[in-house]
Amino acid sequence: AYHHYDTVYRIRGGAGAPPRRLVRALGGHEGRTLLVILAAAFSTRAFDFPLELTVLAAAVALVALTESIRFWMSSGAPAVHDEGEAA
Repeated sequence: AYHHYDTVYRIRGGAGAPPRRLVRALGGHEGRTLLVILAAAFSTRAFDFPLELTVLAAAVALVALTESIRFWMSSGAPAVHDEGEAA
């Protein structure tokens, strides 16, 4: 959800979409869904699956937040309110 929020506000602020390398690294909805399916299929014990999901979620969050923070700190792009006005 945060990645979508970040994407919308980059575009509203006139900075364009996130870089392709970020989109590829996060795998899109389909890629992440495939990873969850594979984790479920190959989990050998019931308690492994929640741990695998936690690790996957943490990895996705780390990549998305790192890129978002890097962008907003270095770009100088204006913050934009929901009404489209500069903050």
